[in-house]
Amino acid sequence: MHVARLVGITEVKNVPPDVRPFVEFKAAVEERKLDQDELVAILNIDTSACFVPVFLKDPISMAQLERELGSQDAKLAPDSKEVLSQRLKK
Repeated sequence: MHVARLVGITEVKNVPPDVRPFVEFKAAVEERKLDQDELVAILNIDTSACFVPVFLKDPISMAQLERELGSQDAKLAPDSKEVLSQRLKK
């Protein structure tokens, strides 16, 4: 199983260009209108160039995030889980 690590939390407008397509794709899947000032947490799946955005406006639950990552054969690193648990619904 891969480990997902929190890279950072930033506004959508500050997401690096190489990560931006992941954010736009996730927004499209969730049928979410991107607000450039919205906070997004960026997770990186270790040993890959894959990023998983987590929108912090109307966030999903920690359990739901862990299920999503599990379906991608990944789990949250303990330190990342601690930080995100403060931001997500429990």
